[in-house]
Amino acid sequence: MRRLLVLILMTVTLTACQMAAPSAPPAAEPAVTEPETATEATAPETQPAPPALPDVPPPPEPPALALQRTACQDSGGQLMTRARGIYACVHPTRDAGRSCTAASDCQGLCLARSGTCAPFRPVFGCQEVFTARNHRETLCID
Repeated sequence: MRRLLVLILMTVTLTACQMAAPSAPPAAEPAVTEPETATEATAPETQPAPPALPDVPPPPEPPALALQRTACQDSGGQLMTRARGIYACVHPTRDAGRSCTAASDCQGLCLARSGTCAPFRPVFGCQEVFTARNHRETLCID
């Protein structure tokens, strides 16, 4: 029984190796091409289309998340994914992209790298911002 299992394992391994190895054309025989007929030259090779996958609807949204999304949209915001299972309501700013040099110039943050007002609030992560006129600070919001 043990010998039979070893023999089967070796056969499967060798078969897998042969299937994975690229086959090279024989070097001794030159390739001979036959002339194509008119129908073969004009007919493109087509492969059958893969079978269509069934449309699977997304899972239903949990009730608490649906309430949070509705409340966010009612306040003019948009619920965005921050991390897996963590959502945040962000609001667009009226002055997005406007030039700024201090926090008081913007509804949200004044981004120091671009010198423009942030497109939404809050802005998560660490950002270089202008707090006072041309005073640059790093602000981190989790």
